Amino acid sequence: MYADSHCHLDDHPESQLKTMMDRAKAQGVELVVGVGTTIESSEATLQLSRRLPGIIPSAGVHPWWAVPLEGDTLARLRQLAGQKEVAAIGEVGVDLERQPHTADLQWQSFRAQVSMARELDLPMILHCRGARAQVVDLLQAGSPVRGVLHGFTGDTEEAQLWMKLGLYIGVGWRAFTRNASPALEETIKTIPLARMLLETDSSARSYASEEANEPARVIDVAQAVARLHRTTPEEVGRQTTANLREMMGVK
Repeated sequence: MYADSHCHLDDHPESQLKTMMDRAKAQGVELVVGVGTTIESSEATLQLSRRLPGIIPSAGVHPWWAVPLEGDTLARLRQLAGQKEVAAIGEVGVDLERQPHTADLQWQSFRAQVSMARELDLPMILHCRGARAQVVDLLQAGSPVRGVLHGFTGDTEEAQLWMKLGLYIGVGWRAFTRNASPALEETIKTIPLARMLLETDSSARSYASEEANEPARVIDVAQAVARLHRTTPEEVGRQTTANLREMMGVK
């Protein structure tokens, strides 16, 4: 069985999404994590999870859409994250490559959500670009954190750094397409399956693009990882699905 640990579901028409989920299930994908990027998208994903089986919702504010998390806004996110179905805080983090002009706002938002993850004992779905050292320092400064570094495209040294923090490494389809390189493949070989999650990072936009990306394509990721690890896609799927269940406390 397989699991897609990271996709964005709330922009799909619900009829289209149901067809996609049925297609994923037919391919053996048993769990799909619907990742929030704003409070509104997190609320929408939670509601989808209540209507369509197999969706695990997360709640969080993505650094690209960072807002001041204080007062009523922070309380609203805290109430949402406290819902029994919500299994992670995410997608959260800092991106100084794409949005350097909102750095201060991103850091305020991220710190608030790290504190929330610790308070609620939830794993984080972490987005980090151009701020690795600062993010690592922040996460090391408090109690241990759980979660996954989403969309990994780094080197072996970076992979080891995130794993030492206790995080899983999210390996996605784009590691073998738009971000593909021999060096990245060599790094993926060094990441133990016991520390890896698979993801598509699919969205309505990627589904409608030439990528035709959707949760069912996590099978393609498993096949690519299996090739590098010299094992079967089924074994990659079994181990990474068990990892996701352990990280999120899903039976």
